[in-house]
Parts: sequence; C-alpha cells; structure tokens
Amino acid sequence: MNSCLICHGKSLTKIKKCGLTLLHCNTCDVHYLEQPPLQHDLDAYYSESYAMSERETHASEHRRLFRIPEMYWLISQLEKYGVHSGSTILDIGCDKGYFLDQCRRFGYKVQGVEPSSSARLYCDQVGLNVMSQLDQVQDEFDAITLWHVLEHFTKPHELIEDCRNRLRQNGHIFIRVPDFRSFWSRMLGSYWIWFQPNNHYVHYSKNALISLLEQHGFEIIQCQSRKPNNRTTFKAGLLADTILLENVGYKQSLKKFLGRIYEHFTGVELYLIAKKT
Repeated sequence: MNSCLICHGKSLTKIKKCGLTLLHCNTCDVHYLEQPPLQHDLDAYYSESYAMSERETHASEHRRLFRIPEMYWLISQLEKYGVHSGSTILDIGCDKGYFLDQCRRFGYKVQGVEPSSSARLYCDQVGLNVMSQLDQVQDEFDAITLWHVLEHFTKPHELIEDCRNRLRQNGHIFIRVPDFRSFWSRMLGSYWIWFQPNNHYVHYSKNALISLLEQHGFEIIQCQSRKPNNRTTFKAGLLADTILLENVGYKQSLKKFLGRIYEHFTGVELYLIAKKT
C-alpha cells in the first residue's frame, strides 16, 4: 500500500467490497485489488485449452452476429482518426478475432494477441494471425486496440509501454474499459454488470486512464464515457436470436437474455484514443 498502481500517489484508502479489499487512490480515482493474482498465474489460467461444445459454439456465433454494428462503428473510428484501409492493426485480447475479421474485410492488415488456446485455434481456422503473448509480436503497427482488456492486467504500466514500443511514430492506441465512475456503477455498486472483481483487477476512472497513458508519452485525443449498447445493437441481438433459432435450433437461455438486457441499460465504458508522439 505504498503508492498508487496508476499515478504513484500516496493517498490511498482501503474499501471492502464483495469480501475483497480494494485500494482507492484519492488522487487519480482508480480502484484496484489490494492483492491481485500474479500475472504469470493469470496467463496460465487464460491459456488453458478446452473444447467448445456445439451449444457454446452457437452462443459464440450469437455474440459475433449481434456485435457486428458495434464493430462497424469501431472501424469507422479508425477511419475517422486517420487509420485507413491498408494500415496495420494489432488487437490485444482479440478473443476469437471477430473484430480483426471485420477489419481485414475493409483492407486492414491485422494481427492479434490472445492467450486462450481454443480462441486462437478458432482464429487459425479462419486464417487470422494470432499470437499467445505480446512479446511474440515483433512488428510495428499503425494502431493498437484493447477492447475491454486493460482491466484484466495487473501491471497496466508494463502493458502500455509494450504497446508504445510496438506503435509507429504518430500511431494510435484505442482503449475501452468499464467506466467505474459511471452513474450505473455508483448506483448499483457490487451489482453493476461490469463489477467483476475476480476478472477485473483495475477499475478505471477517466482521470486514472488519462494519467496512465500520459505517463507513457501519449497525447490524449479524446476520452469519453459512453454506452456501447444502443438501439441498433439491441435490434441486432434480436435478429441474431431469430437467425440462430431458425437455422440451427439455438435458443439463448432466459438468464443470458436477461443479462443482455441488463448490460444494454447499465453497461457504460470509457473510450480513449491517444497518439504516440
């Protein structure tokens, strides 16, 4: 408890939540686990291999379908900030590569990093180049994306510096993390959809996220709180329900459907764009 994980400030307060102890920095307003697991143990956990059942495959395909409008919006953001077709993109924590798959359809040159061996196998089957660890990536990129990934890292400074080292000059980094200071997070507390202390180890405020990037020499272009789920993604979810039910007989459980509704209304994220200078 010597100094803040993000800004290195000395004013820290202990908070008990869900039987766990969080440290809150009164300077940058970040919250994080007092005793997070070791990153090495997390890497081993995420890399575990398992065979997806047919139902799990259908559930994964459902998520890909209803997130297509969101992925198209993210690609439009790349274009808006000068990362055009033909540019190189690295997606860290790319899961099964849905975002990268859409990007390459628009002419981007893509690579990914994903510790899950089953997810990498899926990527390999569709022709995506995905490594298990960031240190295996030797190339430089025009843009690096981290979509709801940074909160899973217990050493965020190391990750951001590794990203900087793999970005070309004036390259961009795009980050999305849960907004721990959003209205819904503060109102719902431990019942908030993205308060997942066993998976999310650092809970970011806008100040903390900006501070983290600025300490590594990034110029902040924008950092905003936003809802990733809108009317279009909601309609896409309903359409995905219909498509999979009619064609493969997959019906999402009531629990998952209600969870999707809950996330639609209460899920709020921080969306940051920064440039290497």
